[in-house]
Amino acid sequence: MRVTFLGTGTSNGIPLIACDCAVCRSDDPRNKRLRSSVWLEKDGRSLLIDASSDFRQQALTHNILDVDNVLITHTHADHVFGLDEFRRFNIKYQKRVNIYLSTEADKELRATLRYMYETPRQAGGGITALDNHILQNYQEINIGGFSVTTLPVKHGLLEIFGYRVDDFAYLTDCSEIPEKTFAYLQNLDTLVLDALRDTPHPTHFSLAQAVTAAERIGARRTYFTHIAHNLEHEAANETLPSSMRLAHDGLAIIS
Repeated sequence: MRVTFLGTGTSNGIPLIACDCAVCRSDDPRNKRLRSSVWLEKDGRSLLIDASSDFRQQALTHNILDVDNVLITHTHADHVFGLDEFRRFNIKYQKRVNIYLSTEADKELRATLRYMYETPRQAGGGITALDNHILQNYQEINIGGFSVTTLPVKHGLLEIFGYRVDDFAYLTDCSEIPEKTFAYLQNLDTLVLDALRDTPHPTHFSLAQAVTAAERIGARRTYFTHIAHNLEHEAANETLPSSMRLAHDGLAIIS
């Protein structure tokens, strides 16, 4: 399975608007971070995890010509506002796009993006047509040839989904991993885990917390994502165990 990191940044993206810190001014392209999302490809099929608010730019950069299925971790703007761009696929292929999400995320999405789910009040430029599919905690399901397991994690006070796809796991916006979820994270080839910054945060792992969780999980390799401008790519990597690295936009791996 090929995994492409479409974005590895926090909700603000990097560089931040109106910031002149060293990371935001960096010439290293690995310090330029769009909002977090990954694109999985296998046997001619693909699966998107989250539709970031930078999806249009990501799709153009990586030549994403179609989307069939999308896994949603939660409904914060940086993870779902890219769904509006999917109307292009509706129009081009005359189809609806399948999205998979929790019951709570479904409820929130129908409120946040209400215009997508209500009868249109007027003709115009088109409204994204989605088919929502509800997933339960620890559900195992085959989606387009990908073996998917939902993995509840804590994002501050919120319970959201991470996902295991074959031997790859993606846990973004994570501040705590429940004990039961750890049991589903054994024998991984690749783990992708939230690591916001060096200092503690109420709704995200710090880099040190992420390293501790990654060591317990014991994947063959770990990449950190959802990174703020507090972490400079090369400097942070120099502090990490050899099996762990910060991900960066455009990184492509085989898992």
